[in-house]
Amino acid sequence: MKEILEKLKSIVVNLEKDHGPILIFALFLREDPLEKWDIVVSASWLNPGDMNAYNTIIDRFRGVLVQADLMQFSRLVILDANDPVVSFLQDSCVITNGHIETLPGDVFSEKFKFTIKSACVLRCQRLSAPPTVL
Repeated sequence: MKEILEKLKSIVVNLEKDHGPILIFALFLREDPLEKWDIVVSASWLNPGDMNAYNTIIDRFRGVLVQADLMQFSRLVILDANDPVVSFLQDSCVITNGHIETLPGDVFSEKFKFTIKSACVLRCQRLSAPPTVL
């Protein structure tokens, strides 16, 4: 998984270079016999209701990850920047530029209402509001 995480870090950096800041980029391992990870992403430039948003992320994955890597994932979830889950994650940790934090799943299981074994957070940040001009 360490190699995959390094590849994912490069995907995050390149997506941010091309599109703008990512608020949340995290992996959640559900308690499931298949042991696959859910990918959760949130950014102001991603619309959860638009298939093009999913294709933007998936195309980056396909460009960097090999088939064996892709088999580690079960789904991609794009959350609106105003989703309460995004706020919950932002309150849980701050992860920027190249860091990865592995968190125990119990931190999230109660909030999400299903069992999570582990979480890997590659990006979790709030964007400061631009100053208002009077």
